[in-house]
Amino acid sequence: MNTTSIQRIGTAIAVVGSIVGTYFFTRSRTQRKSSFSKQRQEVDENLLTPSNETFGIMWPTIYTGTTALAVHQALPDQLDNPRYQKAVPWLLSSYALNNVFTYFFAKDDLLSRRASALTTIALLPNALMLHRALEIGQTEVSQPERTFQKSISLYAGWLSVASVISAGNLLLQSGVKVPEALKGQLTCGALSLVTTAGIGIARKLNDPYYLIPFIAALAGIAAKQKDERKEIAICAATLAVTVAGAFAKQIQESKPLEGIEEA
Repeated sequence: MNTTSIQRIGTAIAVVGSIVGTYFFTRSRTQRKSSFSKQRQEVDENLLTPSNETFGIMWPTIYTGTTALAVHQALPDQLDNPRYQKAVPWLLSSYALNNVFTYFFAKDDLLSRRASALTTIALLPNALMLHRALEIGQTEVSQPERTFQKSISLYAGWLSVASVISAGNLLLQSGVKVPEALKGQLTCGALSLVTTAGIGIARKLNDPYYLIPFIAALAGIAAKQKDERKEIAICAATLAVTVAGAFAKQIQESKPLEGIEEA
């Protein structure tokens, strides 16, 4: 069933409204949070969390590209675009969940911290379904859609990383404690598993851009831990280089796609 112009415009408004609301709501609330808040303590204790600068780079990049895609899918000449038709429900559900995350993320009580972590994990399958609906890595598309698709590649990749971080937060919130002597080994082991899974998923999706958030996160962990836990910093930096190599190799070996020819 074809989506109407009103549905597409409504989708664009919902997505852009969610992104703008997230920016202003979380910014105003988090600026008022004490450095001794439970949420910030969790961030420091969870060794899978990259530096704050990583979040500050990834989310604006993802949101900017997704805003452009949301506006593009609402244009009159895109109403018959079958990929955008399939993407509408996943765009709406993703950014409805984004609103839920924003609400809980701005709070500091245990229930809200758990809810924000669970919402992050719930966002991942939505992002992957959105990725699939847009046929990224499966169908050749013309510009500017091809560029806008990359924001969804980054979105899916970053939510994969964020889900791992959120799982770590849930363990901490449940009172799980790791002996100090094992923290370095267990963290490096977890990062290695996540890296291996990420490379495998990127190949399955035929989408090397899915790997960019993994590179950013690993580099961010290395930067954050370079003075505190050098073994984790070295491990994360080594894995970041490994993923960067996998990204370059997949770009070089990208499978030819079927679909429309660029005019």
